[in-house]
Amino acid sequence: CEKFNKMLGRMKVLDDSRQEFVSNVSHELKTPLTSMKVLADSINSMEDAPVELYQEFMSDIGNEVDRETKIINDLLSLVKMDKAAGDLNITNININELLEQILKRLRPIADKRNIDLILDSFRPVEADVDELKFTSAISNLVENAIKYTPEKGSISLSCALDGDNVTFTLKDTGVGIDKTDLPFIFDRFYRSDKSRIRQDIGGSGIGLSLVKFLVELFAGKIFVASELGRGTTFTLVFPIQQ
Repeated sequence: CEKFNKMLGRMKVLDDSRQEFVSNVSHELKTPLTSMKVLADSINSMEDAPVELYQEFMSDIGNEVDRETKIINDLLSLVKMDKAAGDLNITNININELLEQILKRLRPIADKRNIDLILDSFRPVEADVDELKFTSAISNLVENAIKYTPEKGSISLSCALDGDNVTFTLKDTGVGIDKTDLPFIFDRFYRSDKSRIRQDIGGSGIGLSLVKFLVELFAGKIFVASELGRGTTFTLVFPIQQ
């Protein structure tokens, strides 16, 4: 009877989680569509509106289309990652070179906001990873840091060997995370200060959950330390050999 009750309890938690997930997905997909509808109705209701106003509204609609596309792509990534949990293509990789490639690709985004993107990796590091999934994890983490770091800030990524493990540390001078939000930042769709982020930063609230999922595929762990107004530090640890 006790085991049966525990099973029912787990099923209820799972069902509640699914309902919340569907609700969040619906809300995230609906928000850009609602904005586009309002913008389109506003344009149609105007007579002899100046061309500049039309251009501004069309630009806003284009931005909402981009946001909708980002949400859909992130959802597709989640589905692919969930299905690919047991489908790892592990090879021995030069981690230093791979990190340099990742930051080289993301540096133009950081440069637009005058953010310094620094790689601190003084010792050659090789590890067994799935190159595609590892790249996705680090890229998502760095992109997230860029989003939350004000102009003229800095982001540093370091890599070090610690016995049989490799440790990555990503430190930014960003806005930081409130301590009440820290336990939830890896939950799918969770975003602190949602209204401000939705307006100023955008994103789908999926990136960090993907990072955690990918790190755990490599039998690794991810930790976060943060303080409002003083930046955030993410630490990833996983075995060198899979």
